[in-house]
Amino acid sequence: MEVNTEKVMVLLQRRYNAVRELDRLTKELEQCIGRNDSISAAMVLQLRGDEMGKIEACMEEIWQMGESSRENYEYLQGLVASELGEAQGKTPEEKKIFEIRRKTEDVLEGLREMDERLNRKLAMGKAHYKNQTAAR
Repeated sequence: MEVNTEKVMVLLQRRYNAVRELDRLTKELEQCIGRNDSISAAMVLQLRGDEMGKIEACMEEIWQMGESSRENYEYLQGLVASELGEAQGKTPEEKKIFEIRRKTEDVLEGLREMDERLNRKLAMGKAHYKNQTAAR
């Protein structure tokens, strides 16, 4: 059985859409934290978890396609996990897959930076509360 590259392309596009939504929700979370709105932040965190589940489901479905043979697994490995700098693609579907992966990686990079900022803000807040408790 051959790998259905069109299906891989569709699943990676779904993953990209979920990553973009995760990015949007993370921006919203940053705003909630900035205004100390813990109720909204909790709701946004739940929505982020849902999007992460969608991302995981897409990748799981892709990897299941590789379970039929070693060749399929290695082909998928090259399509979805290879270094993007050297990835070319021979067919239009493969080229589109690498394009989607590049766009996804760009969004993920910004998302990582935002997550780091949020983690620093939250860590500073915890340190502030520890200092207040210790002073009592």
